[in-house]
Amino acid sequence: MAEREYARFDDPRIRMDMIGVYFDLPLASYITDPPNLNAKGMRHTMQLPQDPDELETLGFNAYDGAKQRQDINGLVKNRDVDILVDARAFSDGRVAYDKARKLVIRANAALKIACDNARGWLMNAKNLLIPTLGKKWSSAWADAGWNEATLSTPHGEDKLGPMLRAQKTYLTDNPTLAIAAAPHFYTAARADELLTAIEFANNNADTTGGKLLGVKVATAQCETAFNTRELTQAALERRLHNLHGELEPTLDPLSPFWIIYGFEQPGAVARPEAVAALTAELFGGGRGKLSWTGATRATHYQIWRQAQGASGYELYDRTDGATEYLFEGLTVGNKDKFKVRGVNDTNVGPFSPEVEVTVT
Repeated sequence: MAEREYARFDDPRIRMDMIGVYFDLPLASYITDPPNLNAKGMRHTMQLPQDPDELETLGFNAYDGAKQRQDINGLVKNRDVDILVDARAFSDGRVAYDKARKLVIRANAALKIACDNARGWLMNAKNLLIPTLGKKWSSAWADAGWNEATLSTPHGEDKLGPMLRAQKTYLTDNPTLAIAAAPHFYTAARADELLTAIEFANNNADTTGGKLLGVKVATAQCETAFNTRELTQAALERRLHNLHGELEPTLDPLSPFWIIYGFEQPGAVARPEAVAALTAELFGGGRGKLSWTGATRATHYQIWRQAQGASGYELYDRTDGATEYLFEGLTVGNKDKFKVRGVNDTNVGPFSPEVEVTVT
């Protein structure tokens, strides 16, 4: 990873308003050492979260841990400011991409409105021209813009634009066919207005006064924002893997200080698998038996119960590895719910599916 750098006004790689350029912080590493998004990632024993919210949280958690312990643990390459700027760049990159994506949605909506207005106007224009040009397509219709041997009015700005230009010319050359009054507004000027609206919705790059970006411009900006988000994510993942690697020689695999950095203890037993199935058998008199499938890596099991009328589950009892449990003393006639999960000395597993019993 490249050495730490700070922003300079003469640096051709940066703009002072770009993501990863912050006052009094080094440049984000996606700028100084851009990750290769096309390269296959290296395998790491430490797996990072797949969820971007969790990854962002881990980034800031690791920064906080480094701020507390970087000198104690002898961190050199992955100090708190290095982690902070990469975490912040990823966070800002996500926000910028979400904003850009919403602008694309709004731009497409504006373009659709402009196209629908144009298409409706052209469909009405066809009806107005039928008395002059006939009900069947002919070369005379081609001069008016219907030049594909059909009287259907197309969708899409790429088809509607040429038709509007043809209509503008046609009405300029045949002014007696124009009808300026409502509801038709069938004029060359209106054709030009509709054409301008489509071109604006497609190509506008001026946002002053609250104007919307055109689809092409918004899409290009969104693609850039997406690429930045991907680069900042890859850079943060690289930073976290490097931090983990720098800590490994200094922290015992079961040291509790891994937790302060937001990492799992490398020496801890992995989380138990989920209990796949849970069943209940009733014996009468408020007694019964729960049975469940074993969970890999579980050394104990917790039984959780939601009694009838209770607002949630509470820990009911435990077993020392047994996969069945006898219960008694429940209120006959009540509907109680149970679920079970496996645990070990360092982790708890997911809950089983719940089972509901009507106590007999």
